[in-house]
Amino acid sequence: MKLRPRSYAICGGAFGDEGKGRIVDMLVHQLSQEGPVVVYRDNGGANAGHTVEFPTGQRVALHQLPSGVFIQGAVVVLGKEMVLHPGDLLEELAQVNQVEATADRAEIKIDEMAILSLDTHRAFEAVLKDWQSGGKGSTGRGISPAYADVLLRHPLRMRDLVHFDEAKVSQHYQMYAALIQGLGQNLAELEVSTLSGPKIKVGTEKEFINRLKQQADQLGPLVADIHDWLAEQWSDHKCGFVFEKAQAVGLDYRWGVYPDVTASDTTFGGIFSATEGVVDPEMIEIKAGVIKATYMSSVGTRKLPTLMKSELADRIRQDAHEYGATTKRPRDIAYLDLPALRFFQKVGRINTLILTHMDVIYADQPVKVCTAYKLGKETVEYRPDQEFLNDVTPVYTELPSWDAKKLAAAQKYDQLPKEAQAFLKLISREIGIPVMMITTGPQREQGIVF
Repeated sequence: MKLRPRSYAICGGAFGDEGKGRIVDMLVHQLSQEGPVVVYRDNGGANAGHTVEFPTGQRVALHQLPSGVFIQGAVVVLGKEMVLHPGDLLEELAQVNQVEATADRAEIKIDEMAILSLDTHRAFEAVLKDWQSGGKGSTGRGISPAYADVLLRHPLRMRDLVHFDEAKVSQHYQMYAALIQGLGQNLAELEVSTLSGPKIKVGTEKEFINRLKQQADQLGPLVADIHDWLAEQWSDHKCGFVFEKAQAVGLDYRWGVYPDVTASDTTFGGIFSATEGVVDPEMIEIKAGVIKATYMSSVGTRKLPTLMKSELADRIRQDAHEYGATTKRPRDIAYLDLPALRFFQKVGRINTLILTHMDVIYADQPVKVCTAYKLGKETVEYRPDQEFLNDVTPVYTELPSWDAKKLAAAQKYDQLPKEAQAFLKLISREIGIPVMMITTGPQREQGIVF
């Protein structure tokens, strides 16, 4: 199969929060210098967090919008299999418009088939979490119930919002009111989160509908049937494409550790269904998994075999701002786990690696890497099963650290410290695919492409 030139897909290669947004921003910026570029996101919703940092030091955490939204000449697409919360999206658009020098930001298109994620979903998720443990891996953003609506054959989509099908919206409210009443609570009185922080009541059916009508009026100009337009852009090889996945392979509902999984397809396979077959991910030239270089991080109840329980974890957490972009939860810190990364590379169909956080390094600490698991006397590979992971013993290799200042000054591979080069060779050899790029700091220009 012939690969489509100027096409990239970026996913999280571990458990999320690897710095995908910054990589997408950099790629879109480069492609936009050569011609038009489309940035397409196909999964997740307001549970995602992609942080972009500007030269001024200003940091913006994007949630539903792809990272390329700040780049003039790009078109960012919120695809069919995203779950979109209208209120949060309007707040996010307002925040983007407040960033300096974004008067000429990207054009935004929303697929009319994108799924609605509403306050009803958030309320139901909260009630379910109170009732039993089935929601304890959630972010509280109503993602799972919104996806469940699709499987149960009664989803609301963006076109139902902009053409405002009041009968469908009313039926939706009544269904969730009945479900929540069955769990002993009153939907109208429940409070749910907003993007900016303050909680609001879901309200009565009339209040809920009126709020959605106002949001529909504001979002309507961005919503369209994009199928034919997308096919035209994909067939035009002068147009660059960057596909931005939300979350990470280690959070996929099939490949993650329960209950800390998301409800969407976090692998590149999701691009095929979201674009209704327009884009075959096998044709995408670069399918990169982004991982943190010198450590891993995780949010949730999962217990990683390589979890750090030391002052080093606190040091990394503070220096690298290891708090969830969406939830603000402090992340667990672990040593780099190559058996897990090998598994995610295989099931995620990743063909190259991007390593961020190469600058998170300490002269007084070696770089400790898990290269294998032992189960008794047997060497075993990673499995996404907490009971299995509880019983494995990590086998570690220690490598010397490198000079962070020399790393930051490097412009190409052979200028990197020898210790950093040896580390990169080990990672590539153990996972079985090449390293395409590393980052040497938080700014867009602080990176080296090999």
